[in-house]
Amino acid sequence: FEGGGKGKLYSYVINHRPAARGFTPPYAIAMVELDEGPRMISNILDCPWTAEAVVLDMRLEVAFEKLDDKITLPQFRPAKR
Repeated sequence: FEGGGKGKLYSYVINHRPAARGFTPPYAIAMVELDEGPRMISNILDCPWTAEAVVLDMRLEVAFEKLDDKITLPQFRPAKR
């Protein structure tokens, strides 16, 4: 699957517990609906994790984050208008 890197926030939860290497709580775990249709689990970056800032259907764009030499994650941030 090749996507354009844009979508909208379908659902999310703010995680406050330690979970995985490379993630420091709290952080947002998001279900992103890509413009092409598929949904994927990812994270939201560059956004305060409050009900005022993180809203369903908000536009998102992909931001690739390199964790180390072997792992690069597709994560999302609010889209620039």
